Amino acid sequence: MRRLRSASLLAVLLLAALPVIGAGIDAAQYLEDVKTLSSAKFKGRLSGTRELDEAAQWLAARFQQIGLQPPPGGYLQRFHVTIAAQAGRSTRLSYTLGGKTTVLKLNEEYTPLGLSSNGAASGPLVFAGYGITAPEYAYDDYAGLDVRGKVVAVLRHEPQEYDDRSVFGGRVYTNHAQLESKAVNALRHGAAAVILVDDAPSHRGSADLEKLGNGIGPDAPGIPMVEIKPAIFEKWLEAAGQSFEKIIEGIDEDLRPRSFAFPAGLTVDLTVDLHRETRPVYNVLAWLPGATEEYVIVGAHYDHIGLGQQYSMDPSRRGEIHPGADDNASGTAGVLALARWFAARPPPRRGILFVAFGGEEFGLLGSNYYLRNPVLPLSNAVAMVNLDMIGRIRDNKLYVGGTESSPGFKQLIAEMNQNGDGPFEIEDDDTGDYGSSDHFALATAELPYLFFFTGLHPDYHTPRDTWDRIHAAGAARVLQLVGRILMHLVQAPDRPAFQRRPR
Repeated sequence: MRRLRSASLLAVLLLAALPVIGAGIDAAQYLEDVKTLSSAKFKGRLSGTRELDEAAQWLAARFQQIGLQPPPGGYLQRFHVTIAAQAGRSTRLSYTLGGKTTVLKLNEEYTPLGLSSNGAASGPLVFAGYGITAPEYAYDDYAGLDVRGKVVAVLRHEPQEYDDRSVFGGRVYTNHAQLESKAVNALRHGAAAVILVDDAPSHRGSADLEKLGNGIGPDAPGIPMVEIKPAIFEKWLEAAGQSFEKIIEGIDEDLRPRSFAFPAGLTVDLTVDLHRETRPVYNVLAWLPGATEEYVIVGAHYDHIGLGQQYSMDPSRRGEIHPGADDNASGTAGVLALARWFAARPPPRRGILFVAFGGEEFGLLGSNYYLRNPVLPLSNAVAMVNLDMIGRIRDNKLYVGGTESSPGFKQLIAEMNQNGDGPFEIEDDDTGDYGSSDHFALATAELPYLFFFTGLHPDYHTPRDTWDRIHAAGAARVLQLVGRILMHLVQAPDRPAFQRRPR
């Protein structure tokens, strides 16, 4: 009882001491929103749980209280995640090479992936590199490749993943590395099925198959998808006169695809029969109309990792609530703060679509769903501003990604950073980004973006990421800067041009 009283007194003192910071960003209200989202009531906001659904309802009510309209379809945009999958009896995979058919062993040599759709495919096999089409990086594994009605083999991850100078981001994966992105891209190109192979030459000793069973992942994207052991794939490459290592080394060297059709003597036959359990998850959206049909997306993911599950950075404390105050109640509360500020002012030239994305922690599921199912035409979107972990600023350093996504962004940030209560030490990024977050999904639509982040810390993905460690006044300063930048984006006469990253 004494501990509870002490905690309550601390909360009152902290909130009372916080001022209203610059540009109408109320640090006390901001911290209160972080505290609510990271409270035990929502149990770590795990995708596919009742608690995340309740958080979505809470956010929708907040947007409504602020005075924002529901966009077409309402405040809640529903999609589904897979929470469990088991292989049915019909699941099988075989290949024929040189007239000899080999039936692979389930869970030893191959496994269906949890995101796979049920279905069958057979016939010729085509290698489509990493399975990536990335116009923003002038890279396309499918360029000049006919995969219509065929089975495609693609590699896990993405090119140049250990090169910090890579346009893909080097040691930080982009949205193109997500399995759902590879599946959807294969489907767009007309493929009948996807066979995933671990890029083993880049990951020595990591040839284990993806485990099928309990675990959160995307809903079926509409195409059967299995994973095979790299040793099987190497046999296929040998028959085609190709080298696994040379393919990967070649792509990494010049960032040019090494895709090809396998010889006609190699065919595959597969059937995926999954029994899947799915649960609904919601993106929460609110609309502030402008004078034109153009708009800016302001987003943050509101989900976290629940009780830790397989994503805890402190395995000894799995089973405890991982509150996710900084990751990413801090960004979600920032979206609410910006919504309040702009809703209290005259309508802007461009509208603002405020979005709290679900499913980010398990592969940008909500932002990928929005990319495929926008409630407003993406052609009218001029930019995205993404807030992810903005609550623990240290040494006055603010990380900003996406500065190369539009020619004028670096200058815009520099100018707006000089107009506040004291400039931040901005560390921008012109070769990659500081984390795989929801802006990656929208960037594939060639949408300029800016990503604000105050850095990782030892409490990341642990039960120690609690509201009382949030630097609310510092977050309010970050939001003041973001608000000035956002005001420019919604009022500027010309929309920002998208810029591909230079190689």
